[in-house]
Amino acid sequence: MSLKEFSLSNILEVQPFNAPIQWESVFDKAAPLYVEIGFGYGEVLLRDAQANPGTNYVGIEQHWERIYKTLRHLSLIRSNPEGKFFSFRNVRIVKVDARIAFERYFYTGSIDQIMCLFPCPWPKKGHIKHRLFSRDFLRMLNNRLKKNGCVQVVTDFEPYGDWILSQIQRTGFACQTKRIPPRFRTKFEKKWQEEGHADFFEINLTKKRHIHVPVKEGVPLKAYRLRNFDPEKISFLDQTGPVSVIYKELFYDAKRQWAMVHLVVSEDYLTQHFWVTIKKVKDFWRICKADGQTFFPTPGVARAIEFVYEMAKKST
Repeated sequence: MSLKEFSLSNILEVQPFNAPIQWESVFDKAAPLYVEIGFGYGEVLLRDAQANPGTNYVGIEQHWERIYKTLRHLSLIRSNPEGKFFSFRNVRIVKVDARIAFERYFYTGSIDQIMCLFPCPWPKKGHIKHRLFSRDFLRMLNNRLKKNGCVQVVTDFEPYGDWILSQIQRTGFACQTKRIPPRFRTKFEKKWQEEGHADFFEINLTKKRHIHVPVKEGVPLKAYRLRNFDPEKISFLDQTGPVSVIYKELFYDAKRQWAMVHLVVSEDYLTQHFWVTIKKVKDFWRICKADGQTFFPTPGVARAIEFVYEMAKKST
């Protein structure tokens, strides 16, 4: 089976300007909503979706290879020669960092259950800051869950499980832990078994108290005007800090009197490539976001446009 034969209908291409998402509209039905973080090759995601056609499933994954293999698995099930056809209309895949997904894509009290199997434990001391289930992240999951909604995390690295337990205070969750035998039949579970793991550490969190964490929405993006602009004299001094704006390149079309500035904007855990235009309009130059790009309209992006304006202003 070639990639050309795959259906991409299960991949949800999210336009950041439309977040948060009305999942009932995406699935064309109101139903319990289950979310799997880092679904790997889709073994559990697709198996659960088949077993529970009345439930909507959202899979969050960042790696295209894993998404590709999940789609391949999905297509093979759809074309099962034994006639056991399943449409998977109750599955949507989103390629995005889980932090961004829960921060922006889900309304307060909209999710019934969240699952994460074998998340990256970031075992080195210097990498702990990259771990997913921090107190802030758990508080956000609490907000997006319905009353008595659940979070299930399974890890092969018990120190990571202990670290998650240290983060639970003030997150509104009741917690239960236990050791479980292999049961998910995923590639990663089999890998840990081959390395000698006979059981795994499971954490189950149940929402008991609601935590207020607002859904992040886009910020307004301002356009600027300059009376004069000289593309030969403009220079950029990178801005670093909590919000970093790094200059990459500038293209200028003298005939059209149109410049394009490529920047990298980094804030918190979100890094975006972003383009700003400087275009002659009648008797002034207009500086604004470039059309035709997909990005999250964050404070960092707003600062990037302002940054280009400040640099362009110095060129006059």
